[in-house]
Amino acid sequence: MLDMKLCVVFLLISSSFLRSVSLGQGLIDSVCQMAQLHRLECQVHRVQTADGYLLSLHRIPAPRNQSCPRETRARLRPFVLMHGLLGSAADFVTAGRGQALAVELHRRWFDVWLPNARGTTHSRRHRTLQTSQARFWQFSWHEIGLYDLPAIVDRVLVMTGHRQVHYVGHSQGTTVLLVLLSQRPEYNSKFANAALMAPVAFLKHLSSPPLRLLASDSSGVTMLLNKLGLNELLSATALTQGGASLLPRILETIPAGISRGQLQHFGQLINSGKFQQYDYRSPRLNSLRYGQPTPPSYRLRNVRLQLQIFHGTRDALSSQADVQRLVNELRQSRTRLYQVPGYNHIDFLFAVTASQLVYERIIQQAWQLDATAAAVALQGR
Repeated sequence: MLDMKLCVVFLLISSSFLRSVSLGQGLIDSVCQMAQLHRLECQVHRVQTADGYLLSLHRIPAPRNQSCPRETRARLRPFVLMHGLLGSAADFVTAGRGQALAVELHRRWFDVWLPNARGTTHSRRHRTLQTSQARFWQFSWHEIGLYDLPAIVDRVLVMTGHRQVHYVGHSQGTTVLLVLLSQRPEYNSKFANAALMAPVAFLKHLSSPPLRLLASDSSGVTMLLNKLGLNELLSATALTQGGASLLPRILETIPAGISRGQLQHFGQLINSGKFQQYDYRSPRLNSLRYGQPTPPSYRLRNVRLQLQIFHGTRDALSSQADVQRLVNELRQSRTRLYQVPGYNHIDFLFAVTASQLVYERIIQQAWQLDATAAAVALQGR
C-alpha cells in the first residue's frame, strides 16, 4: 500500500517537473492567444486580494458591433466563469467556437470574465512573497473562496457598472462559491444566479482510486512532501468525450498548478464525509483558529441563490449520492438538478455535446433572468 502511495506521489512530482520544463523561458498568455485565434477581443486585468495575492483576470468583452440592440447589450449582466482544480481561465476557451463556454457566451452577447485562482499559471505573484517561498503556497481552496472570489466579483462589478454577475463554476470553482457564500452571506446579493458543473462539496462516496489512496494516509504523504520540499503540485487529467483532436490543446494549459493544501483539504473531505474547513490535526491549533477542537462545517444554509446543478453519471469525483446530499443541504436556495448521461468530471468543459446539453440551459436562464430584471426596472421608472 505504501508503495502505491509513493507511486501516486511520484506521478504528481514527475508531472510537476515536466510542466515546469515545458513552460521554459517565457510564459505565453495562452488564454488571450486562444481567444484571438477565434477573432475575439481579450483583455487582462490585475486584481489584488485582501491577503496580497495578485491575480490575472481575463476578459472577453461583449461584441461591439451593432447587430445586437444597445438596450439588449446593456441589460445583460456579465458572466464570471471559475475554473476547477488544476485548471485555469483557459478551460473555458480551449474547445473553441461552437464548444467552449466562453466563446458561446460571447456569441450570445455576454461580457465574459475568466479568473485565475492563486497559484495557477497566470496568478503566481504576491505583494511580498515569491513562489519559491513555502509561505506563498500556504493556502487551500478555502482562501480562494474567502479572498480571491470576492476580489474578482467586486472588480467585475466596478468595471461593468452592474450590480450582479452570472456565475458558472466547474469542480473546485463550485467549491469556492459555496465557501464564499457560507462565510460571507452578504455576497449573495452580488450574484444573479449560479450554475454548478460537477460540484464538489461532499466527497463521502468518491470512487476515484488515486484520490482515495492519497486520502487514506494523507499525513504520510504530507511528511514525504515536506521532506522533498514540495509545496506546489501539478497533475494530469482525463477526457472521455472531447475527441482526440482536442487533447493537444487541452494539455497546453492543463495542469495549471495547485498547492498541496488544496489537495490535503479535499482529502480531509473524503475522510470525514463532511463539507468542513481545514483540519489542522491538532485540537489546540483548531481551537486557536476556530474556537473549537474540530473544524466547523460550512454553513450552506447561508447560500441563497437560484442554482442550476449539473452532474455526470460517470463522474468518479462527484457522485450522485454526494450531489444529492448537497442539493438537500442547500435548503435556502432554489435549486434545479440536471443529470447528464455519460459525462465524467472533465466532460463539462470539453465534450462535443456540452454546448447542447449544458451550456444552452445556462444561457437561456441568464437571458430570462436579465429580461425579467430589465422589465421590472422599466416598470419602476
